[in-house]
Amino acid sequence: MERVIKVGACMGMDSLARVINTIRRGKVQVLEISSKLGSNGDINIVIRVRGEESEIEWLRKKILVLVDVTSVEVL
Repeated sequence: MERVIKVGACMGMDSLARVINTIRRGKVQVLEISSKLGSNGDINIVIRVRGEESEIEWLRKKILVLVDVTSVEVL
């Protein structure tokens, strides 16, 4: 199953690195990652992944508990 995960976080590039390290531990295939840095240090990350629904949900939960993540949405 293919899904898009949208992540909102603060702390800019540090947040991006933490999210990417978490994704590497997941059992999903990453098809695309894009990010936008705001002028106030906020970052929006969009990740297109392919994998089993349970693995995508596991990944969502792991990203959500990261200290600087403010929102995670799976589409």
